[in-house]
Amino acid sequence: MINSTGHTSARARGTQPQHRSPDLTAKHLHWADSDRTKPVRRSVDLSPMYHRKLTQWCAETADVIGTARVTGQDVIRALVARLLMDESLARRIRDDLSMDL
Repeated sequence: MINSTGHTSARARGTQPQHRSPDLTAKHLHWADSDRTKPVRRSVDLSPMYHRKLTQWCAETADVIGTARVTGQDVIRALVARLLMDESLARRIRDDLSMDL
């Protein structure tokens, strides 16, 4: 199946959806590894353009990985997990933050 961006889904190509890297397990993407019983909510304000682009990226990604839906919350949870496990990424984000201040 070809989506609105002209990409063919993994399902239509007859390939398996791409899986997460082994170091980013489901427990890192959810609050199961926490000592809290309830997740702590964080929210973020995005510009209308970033909101639109993230929504489009989520829809495209859901198609690519062969799932019905990817939410912005899923993306942010994965980004935070990756940020906390990947020192190289953490340094790049720190550099970005220092330029924005």
